[in-house]
Amino acid sequence: TRYHISSSNIDQDSDLTKRTVLFIVQNLYFKMKVQLIALASLGYANAANLARVKEDFAGATGEKKYFYHTNTPKKFAVDNGWKTGTFKLGSREFRDTWGYAYPDDNLPLNHKGYKEDVMRLCGEDLKNGANNERTFTIPMHKYDKYGTANYYKSTHDFSEWNGVDLIPESKDYYEKGSPYVRGGLNFTAHTDIMGDEEITMQRCKVPRDDGKPGGWVVDRIGPFYATGGYDWWQIGWSNLGDFESILKDHPEGFDVDIKAMMPVAQDGRRLGHPPIHIHHIHAVPRMGVRPRNRIRNLCMHTQIIGATITEKNCYNSSLVMEQHGDYQCNVEDDGIECLTTTENRRLREGLDIEGELNDVRPAGSEVIKFYYQAGFRWSPIQPEVRAVSQTTVMAPANMNRTDQLSRTVTYATPTNDEHMLWYTGRAWADGELFRNKLHGHNMVLESSEFFLGTPKDVGLDQPQMWPKKAYVPLKSKELGFAGNDEFREWLFGNLEEAQKKFDRNCVKREDPSDEACGRPRPRLVCAALYDSEYFIWDGEEYPFDRRPKTWCEPWTFREGDAFTVTGFSRHLTTANKPDLPGFIPDFIPGHITWHMWWYHDTWIHSYFNRIVCSQTGIFYDSHRYVGFAQLFGTIAIAGITQGLPRRSYTVYIYGYSIIGVLFSIAITAFYKIYKVASSRYAALKKD
Repeated sequence: TRYHISSSNIDQDSDLTKRTVLFIVQNLYFKMKVQLIALASLGYANAANLARVKEDFAGATGEKKYFYHTNTPKKFAVDNGWKTGTFKLGSREFRDTWGYAYPDDNLPLNHKGYKEDVMRLCGEDLKNGANNERTFTIPMHKYDKYGTANYYKSTHDFSEWNGVDLIPESKDYYEKGSPYVRGGLNFTAHTDIMGDEEITMQRCKVPRDDGKPGGWVVDRIGPFYATGGYDWWQIGWSNLGDFESILKDHPEGFDVDIKAMMPVAQDGRRLGHPPIHIHHIHAVPRMGVRPRNRIRNLCMHTQIIGATITEKNCYNSSLVMEQHGDYQCNVEDDGIECLTTTENRRLREGLDIEGELNDVRPAGSEVIKFYYQAGFRWSPIQPEVRAVSQTTVMAPANMNRTDQLSRTVTYATPTNDEHMLWYTGRAWADGELFRNKLHGHNMVLESSEFFLGTPKDVGLDQPQMWPKKAYVPLKSKELGFAGNDEFREWLFGNLEEAQKKFDRNCVKREDPSDEACGRPRPRLVCAALYDSEYFIWDGEEYPFDRRPKTWCEPWTFREGDAFTVTGFSRHLTTANKPDLPGFIPDFIPGHITWHMWWYHDTWIHSYFNRIVCSQTGIFYDSHRYVGFAQLFGTIAIAGITQGLPRRSYTVYIYGYSIIGVLFSIAITAFYKIYKVASSRYAALKKD
């Protein structure tokens, strides 16, 4: 993925030397301490953690082009005496708990269920395009007017909205004025890709055959014909899994305890990464087919006069279920089987689904025919099983309405050196951590750390630690560090000092007036390390995202508890994508996103929201409504800075200023109307 921004977006303080002299002297102890430690290197050099396939896939044809044999394990982890491993961040070693707070209760995961249930029950019907009492196969435009399948030849074309609509029958159901219809999409070229075929929607619904109430439902969309080049396949449809019909019979809600969401071949065999990268798949509240919504990064849920008039048809970004390209595991950890998960979601509303997929092979590769499939097992509410909630915790991002890539809420991550970006927020509810999963576009990610505590607890309150713009990463060396290892060790050292101070003042009560005594003891809750698997094209190795190695420990949080997240990125020295051999982009769109699974205190159903944070706190929460001030302020900030502000109150300054101007204009207009009307009335009265 390529992303280019002007140098003005990454400008540094010209007076950097003055700002950092005190900082360097103050932290010399940490520099000396780290230099005495033989730190384990990260990223590409950490070969022990990176699996390698020796086969060269240049010109792969037939079965090999689907990579079936590289992504599927011969044995499941639950069958082969599997144990969790460890990983290092600098000199510190962590157990890889897969992000589970209680790993011994949850690992190893049993990923069985796809072949054993989904394909056993529905595989033949879907493969053969059946229409019977349990399965239908119909053109997508007859199933759903919002059904979407768009093709973009390259990332550049995707950014420019320059694609081909594969369901032109539904062209009238985009928002009026949308970039998709303002000359962006071609509505006549679909036959060049599909021939006489149509994009179809398939759905198989069967009861459970284990004697328990509920059932299985599998949705499938396609076919798609890909030839590589990191193309983009944009998809979406309404009423995922026909959940709305389930809710008619179970209005109190229902449980989904198995989900299997991934690209597949016609016969149902799953396609891993490579060849297909899951950029993102989001199951969200309706209306959620994003290309059919208003073009806005974040739906603000603006309400006018209470709930009298509510903004409609904007994308609710609360992720109920999701899938991303760095969720596949290395083969020894179950490989592609990791895309089948078994946590319990308790739903009480229908869902839509949307996302994008990429064929990562070099352009001109042999054609792959594939589909996207989403399967679920559901049951009536099981009150004895706790419902898992999900909050998507995100970093500040670029916002550019003219660039479709901006809708993915990313920031431009430099590749020319080691960098770090951070953000902070406060817990939005009372709950208990179940699992924390990092999503970070591993092509450039190195690590991320999730701290319980304020920025001050880890030293990030210092002026030089504030980025010039909320979404512009800090360069480690320009802050006086030798690199990310030393920077990270400095953070941990500050945390240890904050813990000692807390113990003195708040536990031993030497100074109970310390503000820290009113909140939990600061600590590291989670840490994650980049991981990948290498594949060869034309003799060159390329890394492909795999599940980040992740450690978490138990965390019971209360609304208002502060957290701080750091994300370190690597210096790329080799090309990272086989479609662009020898090329290293200046920037890669990145996330530091923690998909936090948790138990909500006192709630029966699952709770879903997405929060976007800055250096002062939560800027946006998809679960909360906002007023005109924040709406206007956000639009103004996005237009001026092309991203989120460092300080949240900036939005309100802009917002209320705009409201004040509009109010003044309205008063002036009404006064002029009044003067004209009075003058005419006086003239009429005189006559």
